Amino acid sequence: MARQRRLGGESVYPINRRESFLFLAGLGGYAATTTTDTWAQSRVVVDDSTSEITPVYVATHNEAHSSVFVRADFYFHDIGKDVELLPGASINVNGIELQRDPKEPVSYIGNVPMLNGPLTFEFARTPGRVVKHSIVLPELEIVELPRSYRKGGTLTVRAEPRPPRAEVSRDVYRMAIHAGSIYYPFDRKLTTERGIVFDPIHKKIEIPVGYAKADIFRQQRTPLKNLSSELQSGWVVASRSRDFEIEVID
Repeated sequence: MARQRRLGGESVYPINRRESFLFLAGLGGYAATTTTDTWAQSRVVVDDSTSEITPVYVATHNEAHSSVFVRADFYFHDIGKDVELLPGASINVNGIELQRDPKEPVSYIGNVPMLNGPLTFEFARTPGRVVKHSIVLPELEIVELPRSYRKGGTLTVRAEPRPPRAEVSRDVYRMAIHAGSIYYPFDRKLTTERGIVFDPIHKKIEIPVGYAKADIFRQQRTPLKNLSSELQSGWVVASRSRDFEIEVID
């Protein structure tokens, strides 16, 4: 059955979807298109251990959970192919080896216990040679979350975000309200002394009044070359999110 790959849009929800992160990581050139599993599998090649490889590492943490979801994908970017690692190769995060994702043609996933320190990705493309990259999850730095939202207006979250680390190339705040089957996303409009002002992306969507679930997240993209000189291509995308309840009012 055909499925829609959403690589051509800016949306990064839900935050643990592989396609969304690949777009944010700069690999959106793999096109938003309807594909079959056979077509997707034809994009996979086995690593030749010598061509330049592009890793994309993902780390996402929701504050309601005690673990971090991590994903690693590898590409031959020049020819637009997903790379399957050779037998004996591995990708570990804080000592935990990632496993093949059964829902993707080739991708490596796992859950790592949440710690206060860094997450260290250890990529052994060939036995005996390990390339390490360490990152720290971004902090939300929220002072107070809003209790209500007036339909169609902006939404202000009291926060005191510090500038990202020097190696980070992109720092994004997003949020959304989930009212039943209605998904109502917001984009960061500006930051003021009062906090972060969010503007609804799709103002024509009718959102029902009443209590609803909402979430806010901060996501940072870092080129791997900013963390180590051993790889000149690739990215790590790290995010932290928080769920809360909000009342939608007229």
